Amino acid sequence: FELDNRREQVAGVSLDEEMVNLIRFQYAYQASAKMIGVIDEMLQTLIGLGR
Repeated sequence: FELDNRREQVAGVSLDEEMVNLIRFQYAYQASAKMIGVIDEMLQTLIGLGR
């Protein structure tokens, strides 16, 4: 545990903080992918109505 703390101090990186950021970015990516899917469905519906 002490070694981990020393490594974080030297590197200037908190592993806990980086993990929180990684999870946050993962959720943002998933939300963006879902939005793109919804937009794709809407466009396909509009194209189908135009035929």
